[in-house]
Amino acid sequence: MKNVIVEHLVKTYGSGENTVYAVNDVSFEVERGEFVAVVGASGSGKSTLMHMIGGVDRPTGGRISIDGKEITGMKPDTMAIFRRRQIGIVYQFYNLIPILTAEENITLPIDLDRRKPDPARLNEVLRALGIEDKRRFLPNQLSGGQQQRVSIARAIINEPALLLADEPTGNLDSKATDDIVSLLKMTNKTFGQTIIMITHDLSIAAQADRVLTMSDGRLTGEVG
Repeated sequence: MKNVIVEHLVKTYGSGENTVYAVNDVSFEVERGEFVAVVGASGSGKSTLMHMIGGVDRPTGGRISIDGKEITGMKPDTMAIFRRRQIGIVYQFYNLIPILTAEENITLPIDLDRRKPDPARLNEVLRALGIEDKRRFLPNQLSGGQQQRVSIARAIINEPALLLADEPTGNLDSKATDDIVSLLKMTNKTFGQTIIMITHDLSIAAQADRVLTMSDGRLTGEVG
């Protein structure tokens, strides 16, 4: 089943002779439970693409559907709710709230939805990511790799339709990088989580089921 459908996506800045195409007529599909990497140099358009799929930026043209819902025409309030419930995002710099514990950071999307966390699901995620003993720790008491584990846990706690990872290892050393990539693969296999990962590192991208290459705003290659 198609979980993500991107059709003729375009993002431009400026107008007339000054028009710049950040993303230029990009189309692809992602199956449910698939792990896809999008790779490209800085300025290739991969991060702009991710921001549009994540609903934090609007395309100039084209369509995006996630889990059967077209998001490109959603009103901002509706999009915010959909993103909170159906799209998990892992950033390079963790984006944890410093005054909240690891557990409170993880359950934040649920708290914002005025719902109560499922203790069984929370414990399952903490255990799977190897941070069960860190649940009461503040972010500044955790290593970079542990903070990224908390970020991943927060992104998947709602069992979202899609997990987006934006250069998730860009701020980590080689050991922590290997750990985080392994955890993303485990999340994909154990929970059946659909993942789109943005990276400039070909060796990391190669660990995904499929690799899409971007250059100058266009998809220029596909492997897998």
